[in-house]
Amino acid sequence: MDLPQLSYDVAYFILPHYAYNDFSKVVDLCMETPNAAGPFFYLMACQFRDLEPVIEDAPKFRWSHGPLEDDWDYFVLQYPVPPPIDMSDVALDEMLNASSPPVLAPHFSGIICHRESGEVKYFVLGQAPLGGGTTFRSVLANGNNCNLGPGPEPNTDAFLDVMRDRVRGE
Repeated sequence: MDLPQLSYDVAYFILPHYAYNDFSKVVDLCMETPNAAGPFFYLMACQFRDLEPVIEDAPKFRWSHGPLEDDWDYFVLQYPVPPPIDMSDVALDEMLNASSPPVLAPHFSGIICHRESGEVKYFVLGQAPLGGGTTFRSVLANGNNCNLGPGPEPNTDAFLDVMRDRVRGE
């Protein structure tokens, strides 16, 4: 099992559960034990897949947090840099019938929380299948994974800007 698949598991299954059902755990981990917060979710993915963790891989999952807007805070998990993917030259039927299609790994997951209401929103910046770009996505509390269109360059500031635009309704 490789890091792109484990990162995908964290981004689309494990972390959304915590964002919507146990957000205080994310806050506690990030605030009280920031160096352990990323590795915790990596270990959860290993447990999810029944895999032995690779100790050197755990620190590659890194958290940052801070104010996003006047009333919103962010918690962003940066994943290990995934290998490039560009399926532009692959025929559609070949993509659909592949026995093990490539994993479109995430670059970042972001949880934003309204300070007063406690409202939580969850976003992912992942790899796009064509052209080597990114895709901006949201995972809702019910588990629905929503494609919000092309994403920015895979860096923290650009990801924060796109989440900030969502908060502003842009």
